[in-house]
Amino acid sequence: MHRRFVQVLPSLAIVVLAACSSNSMSQSMVPQSSSPVAAIGNGDIPFVGSNPVRQLCPNSGDPQRMRCLAMMRTDVVPALVAAAQAGNDAESCPFSEGYCPNDLQAAYDLPSSTRGTGKTVAIVDAYGYSHAASDLAEYRKVMGLKACDTSNKCLRILNQSGQSSPLPGQNEDWAGEQGLDLDMVSAICPNCQIVLIEANNDYTSNLYAAVKTAGDLGMKYIGVSWGGAPEEPDNPIFHIAGAVIAAAAGDNGGGGDYGGNPGGPIQPCTFTYVVCVGGTHLVRADTKRGWSETVWNDWTFDECGSSGDSPCGATGSGCSTKIAKPSWQTDKGCTMRSAADTSATASLRAPVISYNTQIGSCNPPNCFWLFGGTSASTQIIAGVFALAENAANQQGASYFWKHEAGHVNNVTQGNNLDQALGVNCDSSVTYICTARVGFNGPTGWGTPEGLDAY
Repeated sequence: MHRRFVQVLPSLAIVVLAACSSNSMSQSMVPQSSSPVAAIGNGDIPFVGSNPVRQLCPNSGDPQRMRCLAMMRTDVVPALVAAAQAGNDAESCPFSEGYCPNDLQAAYDLPSSTRGTGKTVAIVDAYGYSHAASDLAEYRKVMGLKACDTSNKCLRILNQSGQSSPLPGQNEDWAGEQGLDLDMVSAICPNCQIVLIEANNDYTSNLYAAVKTAGDLGMKYIGVSWGGAPEEPDNPIFHIAGAVIAAAAGDNGGGGDYGGNPGGPIQPCTFTYVVCVGGTHLVRADTKRGWSETVWNDWTFDECGSSGDSPCGATGSGCSTKIAKPSWQTDKGCTMRSAADTSATASLRAPVISYNTQIGSCNPPNCFWLFGGTSASTQIIAGVFALAENAANQQGASYFWKHEAGHVNNVTQGNNLDQALGVNCDSSVTYICTARVGFNGPTGWGTPEGLDAY
């Protein structure tokens, strides 16, 4: 695989959402700066200004509602490289910044072109997304992936009862979440079929009903890119024999309550039979692997959060207060269920690319955006499990914990804390919030290195 990559981008397209409110992304886009900004050659895209990131789903304050865990850059959009676009092949990236499918496949050593045929990934989200099929079609076309739409039965869109109609009403934030989810599954497992199950709304009862529907439909690979606190006891809906459910660890670090969104353990990620997925900061490196990863923590940058108006996020982690330690977890410090189990890229400083015509202000087909958050990492891992084609042997993360040795990229540096923002660790166990050799809370055992651990 190769990438047409520009190390210095004097013409980087810098844009912001003017007067960005907590409830809408539909404001007009205006330039923030006329000064050129250089993208770092390793994949980092510097933050611009004091409000460069938006969490798509604001905290409602209602413990019965879940938050989607997608985050979006508001200061920059990816620039399409015309020469690369003409190639339209999955071996190159047609953008000068942000990660394309070929980047993610290379970083995690995935046989995406040869595996996944006949497998289906179920994505469970809330509300409707009327542009889902057309937006996915554009993403896959530009990225050089084969078509996956409702006409060829590769994509199915269902309500929480498993029917094709009526579908729920629209919600802009959750449309952004769904677009990211569809694109990340496509990036990792382009041969997979996709079932998008849309719950009536973001209430826990409806989202859980949609997860149950995925199980009732026989789905073996299920991605859940949302979560909430406080924790609750185990829920039998999330124990589906012969299936794997990947859920997001959260975007608010290992503790504290920054922005009204509690860090630490969240449900459903800490349920016993869920694979809890954390986030990393993935960049290119002069190493044998060609890549390097640290714990995702964007709060440590002055442009992002120091003024208190832009929560740029960090991966969640936790030592559960409700869920007993599964028999297959071998870490000794946390005596309850430890989270996360595994991880993938989630940083907004080295973001992934998604296409969406229902968020912000854009003119199709120029509707590509830069995304991060543990929503991205969760669907990446859901796709990895589908590539591994090993659902029959899955019981929560037990298979992964028994087979990770030598088959993951262990993440040993970083943490998900920021004392200046009051984001401290909810646990007294150091490794729950700070990376180390071996298992740690923010990134679990590490990120995929091929499929053998999955």
